[in-house]
Amino acid sequence: MSRGGIPSAFTSYEDGALNQNRTPVVFDVLGPDWSTSVLPDGVRLVLHCNPSSLRVNRQRQVERIQTLGGFVEQHWGDSVVSLSAEATTGAFVRAYTGLSNVTSFDAAGGSRRETIAYDKFLDLLALFHSNGTIYDALGNVALQGCVKITFDEGIYLGWFNQFIVTENAEQPFAFKVSFEFTVHREEVTFRTAVAPAGAF
Repeated sequence: MSRGGIPSAFTSYEDGALNQNRTPVVFDVLGPDWSTSVLPDGVRLVLHCNPSSLRVNRQRQVERIQTLGGFVEQHWGDSVVSLSAEATTGAFVRAYTGLSNVTSFDAAGGSRRETIAYDKFLDLLALFHSNGTIYDALGNVALQGCVKITFDEGIYLGWFNQFIVTENAEQPFAFKVSFEFTVHREEVTFRTAVAPAGAF
């Protein structure tokens, strides 16, 4: 059960593998080797609700090499350059009191800071601020890793370069969030009906 008795849309970062017809966007922090998670086992960041749009920006990869006989141009196809996402935090809803846009604590009804949607927003904001950097107890940089975003069959490794939060009067009970993510490396897995050798 979540804070305030209102459940999140996702129960775990493994919801996509449980055949429940829902696949969350999963965020992780990897160490300097770009493969080992620095988060504790079983802990990954999952948003309260998935982004309303997740755009994969690709660019044609062309390499030009000068040789004795002239230039050789190699075309490698498209590579992912960045991800762009637009999302909402979801409504700031508390059990027994309903929607809340109060920013300070109210003894009668609480505030939006005590909702699961606000908690997940703060987690994403902290991930943007650290951006894959691991600090020691004194606040010095101990390790520089990267952020891993997983959705469907795509795994994207890189860093945030823009994070915009918008609060407007038309939707007072939620924030709009948009971010730009520079992709340094992409890993793709393909689904297949053929079982790998030795599976049975």
